[in-house]
Amino acid sequence: MLRRRDAGYALAWIPAEVDRSGSIADIATSHTSPPLFHSNSHNPQVRFSPQSYVSHNNHYRTKLEEIQLKMTSTFARVWRFLQLPFAILWRAVLVRLPWLVPLPILHFTSPKGPHPFILYLPSRSQHLIPIYVFLPVDWSGELIPVLVDYHGGSFIMGSCLEQAPFCAMVARETKRVVISVDYSLGPLDQFPKAIEDAEDVLNAVLNVGKAGRALRDGIMRYLGKHGRIDVGQEVLLDTKRIAISGFSSGGNLALNLALNVPELNWPSLLSNQPSSEPLPLLLFYPSFDSRLMEYERPLLGKPQEPSAAYSIDAILSPTYLPKDKRSHLRASPGLVHTKNIVPNAKILLILPEIDTLAQQSEVWVRKMEEEGNDKNLTVERIKGIYHGWTQFPDFFLDSNARAQKVVIMRKTMEFLRKNTTA
Repeated sequence: MLRRRDAGYALAWIPAEVDRSGSIADIATSHTSPPLFHSNSHNPQVRFSPQSYVSHNNHYRTKLEEIQLKMTSTFARVWRFLQLPFAILWRAVLVRLPWLVPLPILHFTSPKGPHPFILYLPSRSQHLIPIYVFLPVDWSGELIPVLVDYHGGSFIMGSCLEQAPFCAMVARETKRVVISVDYSLGPLDQFPKAIEDAEDVLNAVLNVGKAGRALRDGIMRYLGKHGRIDVGQEVLLDTKRIAISGFSSGGNLALNLALNVPELNWPSLLSNQPSSEPLPLLLFYPSFDSRLMEYERPLLGKPQEPSAAYSIDAILSPTYLPKDKRSHLRASPGLVHTKNIVPNAKILLILPEIDTLAQQSEVWVRKMEEEGNDKNLTVERIKGIYHGWTQFPDFFLDSNARAQKVVIMRKTMEFLRKNTTA
């Protein structure tokens, strides 16, 4: 449907699709602008300075033009949404109701912070990708590592807000920039749109093109607005110290990003990362194999009730991933030979017991072992815990689930520190 517009506490929205012919005032600069950054994409010290930023303001669209553009695009997207069959329409509205939750909820669900601000990055497909950016409180101005995070939701639902406690913890405890990606979902968008969005955001982190410039400008503006950066002070993003996390379907995206698939002429953007630098890959109950839909997968070794075939997930999921594409290697990355995972990946796999994805996860673990690629794999199995529990607010969890969540988050932070060079 629509996307949250800004990091303020008002409920404002903008569409996912915007005309690519011009820039958006909140994010992008003109192609004719003088360069702010080093052009070498392999240089880890990507620099930008507040002194250079002022000259770019003259290239922004006027506010009136921006409002007109956003309104036109919003109406067009709403119109497309309203043309969906009613059986799809009402279910899509229902699963998007959590998007109406205002950002102040984070004062309760993530009280320690830091809280995010939202930027919009241009993509390859003429739309803007919303990202939630979490910055460590004690910004030092030194080279700072980055984690890119992808939420779950079967590619039809889910929100970056549910990721906020985890992302804030990573930013707070490991002193890195965390970017949570609000990637495209069904029924308005179809496979492989989510993967393309995931790659486009990672590319913005690794390289200074149009999207990379938008990302860095936005971070700089936020720091300047809040008095957290001095005029003339440089901010450095360390493009060597990268980590990726994904939850459920977001884990599918995270693994996708770390794979080279020669059968598809599909190189990973991370292939050029130095092999000496570990790549932490945090996979929380990921989707490895999409050939079976959720209601077709066994739970605790037993078939599910026939009524599961009429669930919202069963109705909406094919609007993103049609049946004839479920076995595609990008839709089911667990089918790819594990030798194609980038060699510096250090994988942490979190597997709760009560999960329809548990069986395929164990199949993938055995595959890693049989193909001799399990030396960089750490598996944490949690008995008696259900899928998605880490993303639920604590007041929805029983005492055992809360305790297990604390343990897993502590192990995750330790894993990140261990696999990030100083």
